[in-house]
Amino acid sequence: MAALLFTSATAQEAEQPWIRGIYTGQSPRPVKAAEAEAWQQANILAENTPDAFVLVGLGRSMQPLYAPGTILVLQHLPYAELKRGQTALYRTKQQNVVAHVLVAKARDGWRVQGLNNAIHDMEPVVAENLVGVVVAAFKPVAPARSMQVAMLR
Repeated sequence: MAALLFTSATAQEAEQPWIRGIYTGQSPRPVKAAEAEAWQQANILAENTPDAFVLVGLGRSMQPLYAPGTILVLQHLPYAELKRGQTALYRTKQQNVVAHVLVAKARDGWRVQGLNNAIHDMEPVVAENLVGVVVAAFKPVAPARSMQVAMLR
């Protein structure tokens, strides 16, 4: 019962514009869909959006908004168009690719933070390391067990 309550509270938290004290109001909420449909919707959107591409999120730093396995559609945007609350994908100096929320604009670039991180990332997002911003997200859901059994027969 406690796990069910935690899951429900986490799901409700993900729908709010503020998650764990971080404004995420410009980051799209994941649309739940069967895996094949999620991929299809993501690819159609990317094909019809200029400079867009699809990838799958890994890691837990963006939970509860984006769980591992969330299919993300990202778009290359000019640095000047970034807004607080968007989820940006950037490349660190160590060549790691990170998706975190833009929390504040500073002189040396945007401060970003994962929803499960206590502090913002030490490396800012600047025009040179910006890869794109999340414009859509799809959370693949498994078919109901009864459907899985029916498919096995």
